[in-house]
Amino acid sequence: MKYGICTLALVPLRSEQAHRSEMVSQVLFGELFEIMKVETDWTAIRMLETNYDGWIQNGQFIVVDPEEIEHYFAGTPSLVGREGGLLFNNENQLHLCHGTKLYMDEANRFTLGELDLAYQGHVNPFSRSDFETEVAALATSYKDTPYLWGGRSQWGIDCSGFSQLIYSCFGINLPRDAYQQAEIGETVDFISEIKTGDLAYFDNADGRITHVGIMLDRDTIIHASAKVRIDRMDNEGIFNRELNKYSHKLRIVKRYR
Repeated sequence: MKYGICTLALVPLRSEQAHRSEMVSQVLFGELFEIMKVETDWTAIRMLETNYDGWIQNGQFIVVDPEEIEHYFAGTPSLVGREGGLLFNNENQLHLCHGTKLYMDEANRFTLGELDLAYQGHVNPFSRSDFETEVAALATSYKDTPYLWGGRSQWGIDCSGFSQLIYSCFGINLPRDAYQQAEIGETVDFISEIKTGDLAYFDNADGRITHVGIMLDRDTIIHASAKVRIDRMDNEGIFNRELNKYSHKLRIVKRYR
């Protein structure tokens, strides 16, 4: 079994081995994956944290052995803060996006394969105990971020990438897709019982969950739809004032703490 780690700030994970194929997600710097199949220009991978499959272009990662993995993950885990940060050595520098996880020593340095790197920038200050007081402000800081199918960053994000990213900042790991996120957590039975940070899920005409958003209070939701936006929500779903209609039909609300 072979493993790889992404060595660029943010790269596409595609459904097929072609640039024109669907981007199903993105891989952030330092994320570990299993190498499933190697082709001339592309490699099929499976993300270890989420079991998400796809194709990554060769040259966007390095192959690492178990000893290198163990050495890297022996460092202290930290998330890049909301303002981002810079990863550098004598030859290169990368601007890392919010939520990127690094395993560093006390000097904010680490080695990854043949790379010897230092981090300079902000570190996520939150823990799970901060969730109720800080999640709304952090989520709202993403307002007007453009929607991007498969996106996971402030440079473009989709609905489930948004909930996954915000939750990760409080030490809560969610699966990648909305329907997967909806399969776990505690059901909130009534709108009146919604708390800040609960996730609301919405289905399509076929009954399939296709959308998720973060509740700011019991009747206000922030979600990624064309952009990260704030709308009203009730028992029927999300009401878009600009369109003067309901844009998403409510299926279920879940809590993860």
